Amino acid sequence: MSETISRIFAIVGIAGSILCALGDYFLYRCNVTDSVRIGNDKKIESNWDKADLNDFVRSGILASFSIPMYYLGIVAFSWCLYLQNSAVGIAYYIVLTIGAMGVVGFHLNACFMPLLYKTITERGGSIELVEAVYSILRKTCKLTAILTYGILVFVNSIWVWIVVLSGMVKAPKILCLLTPLSLLILGLLLAKVNKVFKTFPLALTNTLGLGGIAIIALFCM
Repeated sequence: MSETISRIFAIVGIAGSILCALGDYFLYRCNVTDSVRIGNDKKIESNWDKADLNDFVRSGILASFSIPMYYLGIVAFSWCLYLQNSAVGIAYYIVLTIGAMGVVGFHLNACFMPLLYKTITERGGSIELVEAVYSILRKTCKLTAILTYGILVFVNSIWVWIVVLSGMVKAPKILCLLTPLSLLILGLLLAKVNKVFKTFPLALTNTLGLGGIAIIALFCM
């Protein structure tokens, strides 16, 4: 892969991260203010009753094409690693590809729950029926969700910290703050010290952090 293509991949990755963050915003914005968990399993948000169903449709559509876009940023960074150490670059590419494979399904599953809830309850169905259906959905994607989140947020961030801080790639060390885990920790800290940030969906920090990987890739070229 040429440097030009790698740069294009990184730029597309940044754009995809921003679009996916917008999708996360549509998905979670009704949950962050005055919402409480209801039902026996406490998986249903009370604000779903007044949420706009189109928000969840928009979120699913945005995720479907923006997730492959931000994956290109991961590809660009793996290329930068490959140029410095082929084994490390290939290993990063394989591991992160495995982690990225289930993201669309995981996101769409999160969109389906409020859609199922409103559709079933508006037709006279009970919350217990909603929970029974959702329980089946969760079982089908629980392992994938854990694997995906663990790789993209934790493994990815720690890997980038190591290669940047060790000097394997030539990127400013302060850019380690742009990784998904770094932004997640920052979001949690801000939510503790300022109530304004409590209304900020933390899922956005993970998504924007994946765009941060693409930014780091640009600095490595």
